[in-house]
Amino acid sequence: MSDSPPLTPACSHTVSVQLPDLLSSCAPFELRVNRHCRSVSRASEAWLREVGLKLEWKGMKVGLWAALCYPGADLTQLRLAVDFLSLLVFEQEQGWERDGGGDENKNENENGMIDLISDRLSRVAYKSPAWYMRFHRSMRAYHDARRRLHSLNSTCIPDLETYVDLRRNASGLRMVFHLIEYAGGLDLPERASSHPVLKQLTDQACDLIAWSEVRACVKQYDAISCAKGMTPSSKLNIVTVLMKDRNCSFGSALAYVGTLVKQSADAFLVTERQFAACAVMNDDARRYVKGLRDCIAGSVNWLYETERYLGTKGNEVRAFGWVFVPVLD
Repeated sequence: MSDSPPLTPACSHTVSVQLPDLLSSCAPFELRVNRHCRSVSRASEAWLREVGLKLEWKGMKVGLWAALCYPGADLTQLRLAVDFLSLLVFEQEQGWERDGGGDENKNENENGMIDLISDRLSRVAYKSPAWYMRFHRSMRAYHDARRRLHSLNSTCIPDLETYVDLRRNASGLRMVFHLIEYAGGLDLPERASSHPVLKQLTDQACDLIAWSEVRACVKQYDAISCAKGMTPSSKLNIVTVLMKDRNCSFGSALAYVGTLVKQSADAFLVTERQFAACAVMNDDARRYVKGLRDCIAGSVNWLYETERYLGTKGNEVRAFGWVFVPVLD
């Protein structure tokens, strides 16, 4: 998000659009929840207030997101997952990076999110150095991708292929997937974690969840209506990229996102069967793939539960699929 002064385009009227039926596309993925959800959520929200990170955490329901993604984690594992996901959400909502940051404060910006849990991550790194190296690489890629996305605006919209690759890192989902190993007590060997088929599975899971966040695009249009205007950073998303790439309307682009979600879900299931036949498929690799399934089901369902995207209208949109979007002149 940007701190730049907002523009103030006129707002003429609102139109209703129907979101893709994302839950049907994700029906093959079982939804499970961690039994420690409530207690860990409360403890994490209290900690976030204590360290001065002010958001409407109760409405965000980040604890529920973590509980759905890591249903088998114990109390300690789930708490670290909730705290990390909360920091990720806070950074994306408020931004430690702010204007993207120059080289002089690059490291300070990148470390801001992680410093609050660095002591706990250090203990994990001591036990699993290979895991931490992968996690840290993904974190650096996340910040780099966010800076690149921030530098783009409505006059410099990338093509779909470029945006897809950038969005995979900028979403932060690779780090969410790394936590599958930690929360499950897994020891994924390098030959498995670097296997091209597993990498493909991870990309497909990432795309599926990221495209499902199309409702975030709708929320951005809503949030930038008359009062807030439209900023370059909020304008660029999968919908605007598709509108340019396919030369289509907002509604057509939104419908095509539903197609992308369905294609990613189908492709994941095909790739999952391929990976099951690979020689590197041991028990931990199987549990990791199951963890990807949990993250898919949990993340997509959470989008309807949290107030981050749809406010208090999540159940209504889940039932009927319709949202109102401002049309800007």
